Amino acid sequence: MSNRHRTGEVVPDPLTRRVQVRSERHRVNTLLADVTGQILGGAEPDDVVEPGIGFRGERHRDPAKARPSARRRRHWKLKMWKRRTALRRAKAALERAVI
Repeated sequence: MSNRHRTGEVVPDPLTRRVQVRSERHRVNTLLADVTGQILGGAEPDDVVEPGIGFRGERHRDPAKARPSARRRRHWKLKMWKRRTALRRAKAALERAVI
């Protein structure tokens, strides 16, 4: 295996992280439903407290991990490049037909 699996850092179990993230989503959605019920019940929207996110994954805590990668995008792998190539082929075929 690669060296990334031999570091001293203890990586949390993916199942545990998934359970934590799901429970946090469920908590926030439940509280948002309560807020909606309070507003529909006649409470002023300014008086209702909106729920905040309590749990965030590791990548949200470390700004270096949240940053997009510094790798350049390969233009020949993008759809835009394929469209440009098709446009050039069509233009060349049109010029050949006119000449």
